[in-house]
Amino acid sequence: MSAQAITSKRVNIIIFLNIILLFSSVSVLAASTAFLVTDEIYQGVTVGDINVGGLSVQQAEQKILAFFKVKFERPYIQVIFQDNVRSISAQDIDLNIDAAKLAKEAYLVGRTGSTFTRFKERYLSINQGHQLQLALTYNQDKLYSIFRTIARTVDREAKDAKLKVTGVGKTIEVVPEVVGYKVDLAKSMAEAAANLNTRPFLNLNLTVEEIVPAVCAKDLTEIDGLVSSYTTYFNPADQNRTQNILLAAKSVSDILVRAGEIFSFNNTVGLRLARHGYKEAPVYIDGKLVPDWGGGVCQVSSTLYNAILLADYDIEERTAHFRPPAYVPIGQDATVADNLLDFKFKNNSPHNIYITSEVMGNHLTINIYGKRITDPPQIQIIAADQKVVEPNTVIRQDSNLEYGKEIVEDEGEKGLCVTTYRIKKIDGKVVKQELLAIDEFPPVDRVVRMGTKIK
Repeated sequence: MSAQAITSKRVNIIIFLNIILLFSSVSVLAASTAFLVTDEIYQGVTVGDINVGGLSVQQAEQKILAFFKVKFERPYIQVIFQDNVRSISAQDIDLNIDAAKLAKEAYLVGRTGSTFTRFKERYLSINQGHQLQLALTYNQDKLYSIFRTIARTVDREAKDAKLKVTGVGKTIEVVPEVVGYKVDLAKSMAEAAANLNTRPFLNLNLTVEEIVPAVCAKDLTEIDGLVSSYTTYFNPADQNRTQNILLAAKSVSDILVRAGEIFSFNNTVGLRLARHGYKEAPVYIDGKLVPDWGGGVCQVSSTLYNAILLADYDIEERTAHFRPPAYVPIGQDATVADNLLDFKFKNNSPHNIYITSEVMGNHLTINIYGKRITDPPQIQIIAADQKVVEPNTVIRQDSNLEYGKEIVEDEGEKGLCVTTYRIKKIDGKVVKQELLAIDEFPPVDRVVRMGTKIK
């Protein structure tokens, strides 16, 4: 080995030994400092981001107070949602800091516990730092009240996309959906509480639930024309019945039925109860016309039934009235009853459809909108094989009535039996004949009282 190489090696060794000596000296110095007893807070101790190392308790307290005095003069919390920012000052929520307590806690770092524990705390403080959490107090009720006020400006209901039909030509326009928002007050308060004691200033992103509407504009894009429409008439002078028709018609308006989906009248309209605004009006119960809640709703279900028949969708559930109503042809009614009788149909087309209703003057119209097709089939609903069933006559003897005298107590009603078909034609030719129902409306007995009293 050459003399030059040996010399270079010795130089490297000397440098390495000096580095070791330097680090050893630093360690010894740190250890010595850690063992050093002083009346000041040990170096490396911070209150939040405030360095209080080397200060007395009183000096630390003053430094903390001075720091937060400046902070408290400015908005302390910025509540953020999208582009909106709401500032909350320290005064708004009675925000305060216990500087004396924090200064004492800072002083106690490295001064409590066993000798080993104290030495360890001092050593770690000097070498790695020791951060104390801020001890802020605030009025939770005031903060909650502010959050609730903010929530009222943020919260909004989700709104479904809708079809808007205007003009003589029935121009169809899609009104986009509105995404809803709901502030989660509990989570927002929890996040504020978790961060107020760790930060000298808080930017808080409000916790908001996004509510996506059930119907979006994309669900309506293919709907471009009227598929079918049906109108029935009522007596607006019957205020209770009219009120019930209005409520039920509103419930089945602006309704999307997706391709392959089954629509339920009862699920859509809900219970016909007084608390929902429904009134008493005549309905058939056990074959008799009596007042009941929601009388008149069956006119809405029957009008919808006929619109669906003309649109050529599948009928899943339908029940005839006990007696045929006057507002639709015989065999074309669909009665409903809470939790008992429902009207259901299936959108068997490959496209979504949209239902609207209109109540004007004395008539109710239900429209079905969907995807236009070229040369749609002609749909006819016909009632065939109508049969009249004569009522029976029931004789009731009356001992209080003169012998041989007769009084007709009830004229009775004739019964009917009708078979209803849906006929589909293309270019005038029948391509399908579908049996819809065979409805039987039983006769009501004629009742006669016959006297048996003998003078």
